[in-house]
Amino acid sequence: MKRRPVPVGRAPSPFPGYNSDVSGEERYGSLFRRAFEVLHGGQTEEEPVYRQAGETLEEFLARSRREALVPVLQALEGTTPPQGLEEVHRLLLQAIRHAIEADAALAAQVRAYGCGDFQASMAHSQRVAELVAEGARLDRRLILALEERERQAPGTLVSLGLAGLLPDRPRGHDSEEEE
Repeated sequence: MKRRPVPVGRAPSPFPGYNSDVSGEERYGSLFRRAFEVLHGGQTEEEPVYRQAGETLEEFLARSRREALVPVLQALEGTTPPQGLEEVHRLLLQAIRHAIEADAALAAQVRAYGCGDFQASMAHSQRVAELVAEGARLDRRLILALEERERQAPGTLVSLGLAGLLPDRPRGHDSEEEE
């Protein structure tokens, strides 16, 4: 994908589709959508990422996901969310950081297993399980926070361009206690 020249005085976009000429809510919505998509396994629109010479599969997976997540994390960290979305913003940042940590732990677990260090592999495996469980809880809290914000201020998701982003859930399934 060819990048367009950046006008003087404007930093390049942290990812495709980010347009600094739109309103703050639209810009935040674009950034939020991109982060949410990458966090949930969406493909980046950047050029394809390939394994480097000598890089193991687990190292490649952790690196490529980190390279997709870190730019949106940094962009979000440098952005003030629209009023009323502060908790949603905080949860999204937390979920991205957590995903990066989980990916690194999984790579360490696979590496230890591949080296025949089964004791270390089991320890890493336990850490991965804990991180995955906490990641699911964070994701659920993020979705519930978005739904709550929409209940408090109907139209929020549409105004941010986030309508249709949330998964459909049967009525009555909005408890954080679900596991």
